[in-house]
Amino acid sequence: MVAGSLLGSSFIAGRMVVAAANSNWLPSFLGRVGSVSRQSASTADAPINANLFSTGCSIVYIFFGNFRALVTFNGLAEYTFFFLTMVGAIVLRVREPQLPRPYKPMICIPLMFALVSGFVVTRGAVLLPCRR
Repeated sequence: MVAGSLLGSSFIAGRMVVAAANSNWLPSFLGRVGSVSRQSASTADAPINANLFSTGCSIVYIFFGNFRALVTFNGLAEYTFFFLTMVGAIVLRVREPQLPRPYKPMICIPLMFALVSGFVVTRGAVLLPCRR
């Protein structure tokens, strides 16, 4: 589970930095996408500068901070969005039942996921920051 989360975060972090650079929230060189030489550029260019920046930020956070706190707050942020996504799916299921959906699970599945993710967020927000 940790390896999957790490892999997903590593793919997403670079794209988030590119989006922030393209919105002028970060320096523009972080928004460049592609390889070093344009002659060998493929169709799936990677945001190299952005990946290096996000890797550097992670190293600084781990080096100067508490790794356990970093993992805890990252997990809280992820599960908060999982919870909000499930609540949104439930609200749409009730308000807009006629919308076409490619996948429509039984209502108990999003309800259970929302309950569990809500419990994880609540428990983590209340108990874990107090630990040292």
